Amino acid sequence: MMNQVTHRLGHGIFILGAFMFLIGVIVLGPMGNSITSAFGVSDIINLSNQARTQLSIPALQVNNSLMNAAQMKAEDMARLHYFAHVAPDGTTAWDYFKKVSYNYQVAGENLAITNENAQAVITAWLNSPAHRDNMLSTVYTDFGIGMANYGDYEGHQNTIVIVAFYAKPAATQNIAAPTFTSGTYSLFKSNFTNIPPAFWAVISVFLMSTGAYLEFKHLQRIHRQNLTT
Repeated sequence: MMNQVTHRLGHGIFILGAFMFLIGVIVLGPMGNSITSAFGVSDIINLSNQARTQLSIPALQVNNSLMNAAQMKAEDMARLHYFAHVAPDGTTAWDYFKKVSYNYQVAGENLAITNENAQAVITAWLNSPAHRDNMLSTVYTDFGIGMANYGDYEGHQNTIVIVAFYAKPAATQNIAAPTFTSGTYSLFKSNFTNIPPAFWAVISVFLMSTGAYLEFKHLQRIHRQNLTT
């Protein structure tokens, strides 16, 4: 009876370890690479305009002033650790437009925080009506993108905050010019995929070794029993 229990236990532990190892190689490996793969503002710019041109919408022009404004907003969120259209001190996107002396007829802002990749951000914005309206609007002519490393956010590690400012320039600033914020968008890999592959491998190897050891002890017992019969 003891031999059967040891055999089943060892076999089960070994299979569990082998399964975990395969999950680590097939699932966690590629996902871990995509989490740590770097992307920059140019990726968001190019993918945004690709989405527009695919729908026969004129591409937006990168505006240096809006780039600076968006970067300031992204760095402010990362520094003060908030993720919102309005900062804790009441600062809005349009205050950054003023800081870079960009006058607008109409303006908009998209936000995202993620530990995925650039394509995931663009896809998420396209799937959100308010974000999509901003990104694909035919009213805007200019845009700027800002990015900053945010760190941990609601239990998710290695996150990046992204700011997109959209606008149509004006000769002078009209205080009543319309502005459009789209809400915030968060998209993350499952926390399951944040497990370090090395840790996963150690656990997998430990389980397989334990299972193999129990199987070995089982075979030793069978061998001894055969010698005594």
